[in-house]
Amino acid sequence: MVGQQSVVRTLVNAIQMNRTHQAYVFSGSRGIGKTSIARIFSKALRCPNVQMKEGLLHSCDQCPDCTEIAAGSSVNVLEIDGASNNGVDSVREIRESAKFLPSSGKYKIYIVDEVHMLSVSAFNALLKTLEEPPEHVVFIFATTEPHKIPETILGRCQRFDFKRVTVAQITERVREVLKSEGIEAEEAALGLVARAAEGSMRDALSILDQVISFSGSKITAAGVRESIGMIGTELVFELLKGILVRDAKSALAIVQTAFNQGVDLKTLLKSLSEMLHALILIQVGIEKPETEFNEDEITLIRGLATHRALEENELIFQVLHHGLELVSRASQPKLIFDLLVIKSSLAEAIIPADVLKSGHESHSPRRAPRPGATVEDPEKRELVEKSKAAVSGGPGALELRQQESTESNRAAENPTPAQEAPPGLGFSFSGMDRKAPAKPQEPAPVRIEGNSEAIWNEMIEVCFATRPVLAILLESVVEWAFPKTRDDRFLLGFREQDRPKMDQLTHKAVREQFGLLTEPKLGFKAIPEGFISTKTGESLAEKNARIKREARDLKMQSILNHQIVLEARSLFGVELTEIKMAEREA
Repeated sequence: MVGQQSVVRTLVNAIQMNRTHQAYVFSGSRGIGKTSIARIFSKALRCPNVQMKEGLLHSCDQCPDCTEIAAGSSVNVLEIDGASNNGVDSVREIRESAKFLPSSGKYKIYIVDEVHMLSVSAFNALLKTLEEPPEHVVFIFATTEPHKIPETILGRCQRFDFKRVTVAQITERVREVLKSEGIEAEEAALGLVARAAEGSMRDALSILDQVISFSGSKITAAGVRESIGMIGTELVFELLKGILVRDAKSALAIVQTAFNQGVDLKTLLKSLSEMLHALILIQVGIEKPETEFNEDEITLIRGLATHRALEENELIFQVLHHGLELVSRASQPKLIFDLLVIKSSLAEAIIPADVLKSGHESHSPRRAPRPGATVEDPEKRELVEKSKAAVSGGPGALELRQQESTESNRAAENPTPAQEAPPGLGFSFSGMDRKAPAKPQEPAPVRIEGNSEAIWNEMIEVCFATRPVLAILLESVVEWAFPKTRDDRFLLGFREQDRPKMDQLTHKAVREQFGLLTEPKLGFKAIPEGFISTKTGESLAEKNARIKREARDLKMQSILNHQIVLEARSLFGVELTEIKMAEREA
């Protein structure tokens, strides 16, 4: 058996040491050899001429037991389909027949395929037999969904989790089959068959049979793609490249070509996601990611790593992954696919709402200038070059982000008309006039109207409605200090035990969300800064939990002292064992 060496070794040792168990569970994905190993194991248990060769047990395949098991006609090895015989009556028949000794040999074996399909009552009927099994009976349960089997059944079985067969293992097995059949095949064709099988050896052999019928005595990579409708890596690569270089037009043309050729869009989107996944693994430092792509394809994918930063590729992957379900159930999947490609390619063209409100164009460092743009001013050209570096996360990206942050704060305090960028640049330089810089001014004090504690509690309440993850973090704050000027930080004090939550304030996403939370109250986006507070009192989260707990205890006491409850206890002489209260929204 290919790829299941650990399972085979354990079963061989069990037979040799005479430690055969009464029930086994073979679990794993489809087509990886669960039922095949069950039949081979049955042969090894019943064959009188079994021999040890090269570390493995070999049945003779000549005796009546071996031939009957291979033909599926043995009266002592019964194969039962759990999907079609899932009722309690079928299990009762098994229980009755299990009482009788085998007609020959030592064991009577029951192989139940897709055992997870049995009903609850059928499992209950089977449980008694597993609790006190006859010595001559062995159960082998095969399933693709072991989590659906009751724990009471699993606890009385030895469980073997079968591994998915790797692309390399399938390729080697396909090569052996073709060699035995005397059929020539390109190496690339073997890899395509192995990848199309998706870890299932049974599917690989079925696909191979289909390819042989199509191609004849010589199998080529083109023949494999044409016979099974497989998408070429080159097409997926060009599509991904078009998305990453923000060339939506060429990417859409590739999608249209694939659609005209009858390519399944769901399969194309899945292949696109797999290639992007491989690219992300390369970007995080994995030189040879364990994917279904060969070395030449990995080399091509590695060349795409310079087009987008890792964070952008992660967001694109999320867009494609969530779009897979939409494409699967859409009545017009190509429309959804086109929009996914456009969104992934041109997402940076979206202008933030806060920029629209301020009346200035965005000059995000993630937005690269369009090809062919020229910048005459040396200082602006320098900023454009840094913008290009920021897109790929290269040198100058951090410096540009810091410069942008400083200029944004100055622009917010001293709004000036937006200075138009040269044609084709793609962004403007809002609030920046390097030739005539504004004189530095003292930061204006921040005025907070109302009680600071009331404002803080109101902010937390709003945060729970809009940003629940951030709200859970802020609930642990025991001390806070509003900024006195726009240049000051919003100080948040945490107890030592909540230091991990304080450390989250350094994350960019948390800072951005906190800024959006404070802007309506302060008039600007405040930057949070955490510190370890000396206060040891309860946090807002603990306070809310205490109030809720006290309210529940009060309700509980009210129920226990209710007149109807008291009369019932007195009349029947019973005590309440469990009280459930439904949560009601205010």
